[in-house]
Amino acid sequence: MTKEEALKAFAYLGAVWFGNSKQHFAFSAYDRLNGWNKLADKWKEEAEEEWAEAEEVLTRLVELGCKPADLQEAMKTVEFPFCDDPKQQIESDYQPEAVKELSLLAEAFADDYPTRKLIEKWIDGEKDHMAWEAQYLHLIDKIGYENFLIAMM
Repeated sequence: MTKEEALKAFAYLGAVWFGNSKQHFAFSAYDRLNGWNKLADKWKEEAEEEWAEAEEVLTRLVELGCKPADLQEAMKTVEFPFCDDPKQQIESDYQPEAVKELSLLAEAFADDYPTRKLIEKWIDGEKDHMAWEAQYLHLIDKIGYENFLIAMM
């Protein structure tokens, strides 16, 4: 991956996290309205973390010399599913390949310590994110969907 491609991927990552943050806030609000407060709390926590990560990406991009006009392509709307069904919310968000993609991006910034360290921090966060989603999907399979929804109240 060239440096230019890495910067473009890094900018896209910021756009994705802003989009995910909005998506997860919507999931949280909807789930809370339906009484699934534990799941709503988890989505809200994720939304807040992703918003902070998006801000870190954009701050670092500016430090690397990107200007707002340079970020326009990355900030175009990225489509995210806004699901009503909690199981679909989790399934649509579960992206285990994200850790591999982040690892490749970290390698592309091997000579840029601050950027690489940010990405490595996000890899750990993404592993945690995938773990809780896998755990919830496993719980749904184990106890059934209705019992899962009751457990999320």
